[in-house]
Amino acid sequence: MKNLYLKCGILENKFLIGAFILGTILQVGVLFIPSLVNIFKLTMLNKMQWIYTIAISISPLVIMEIQKKFNEIKFGKTVYKYTEKSTI
Repeated sequence: MKNLYLKCGILENKFLIGAFILGTILQVGVLFIPSLVNIFKLTMLNKMQWIYTIAISISPLVIMEIQKKFNEIKFGKTVYKYTEKSTI
């Protein structure tokens, strides 16, 4: 697959990186601060629940890559083509 998401310069967007870090800190805080664990009534996921969570999380990526390939075959053009920036 030529057009992987990781080639799109994700790390260049400072607001995206900041939002990701803040969201991660908040989620980890909820998991490890005992009073928040009790407020949100958290429990550990079992093996099957982790499998469902991972499958649902990955499915948009797989669906979009299939859609891009389908559009390339049906319409004869690449959708969301990545163009590399020249670095000097």
